[in-house]
Amino acid sequence: MRLTNSTYHQKTQDKTDSELIALYKETNNTNYVGELFNRYHHLVFGVALKYLHHPDLAEDALLELFSRLFEQLQKYQIDDFKHWLLTVTRNYCLKYIKASSQTVAFENTHENIYSVDFMESEHQLDLLFENEKRIELLQLALAQLKPEQQQCVRMFYIDDRSYQYISDQTGFEVKKVKSYIQNGKRNLQLIMEQYKK
Repeated sequence: MRLTNSTYHQKTQDKTDSELIALYKETNNTNYVGELFNRYHHLVFGVALKYLHHPDLAEDALLELFSRLFEQLQKYQIDDFKHWLLTVTRNYCLKYIKASSQTVAFENTHENIYSVDFMESEHQLDLLFENEKRIELLQLALAQLKPEQQQCVRMFYIDDRSYQYISDQTGFEVKKVKSYIQNGKRNLQLIMEQYKK
């Protein structure tokens, strides 16, 4: 019996990362890698954006990293895919930044980026994972703030804008902007504490 796309997708959704990798190695079916892409593309894009500060560069990094997965998953034993992928993403970005600042051809500087030797220690890996988890929690917490608080907090802390700039852009008085940021920050801390519990 032939599986429909939706049935097939449901079956892959139920698999763990390790199961998907094992199935891909066994069958060479790229749909299993596609499911991994669906699970983690937003995280990879987020990390790349954080380091590269430009959506187009982050998207290029995302596509480059996932295009190399087909070969890397066949080649290496990866026990914790999410940890590994986030570390590879960060390393890719750091290599890109270094290569760009030295105006060296990027193709000549990143060939060993995916090797096992290039991977960081377990301790550094855990720190990176914890940092990405905090970013995810922060995004969830931000979404729970009142719209005016969310807007002012994002512009002040994430976009690094001044009170006056935020006031000009939003139409809120400067005093109101300060109040929204102060209350938003306090509410964020409360929400984050609830998530941690």
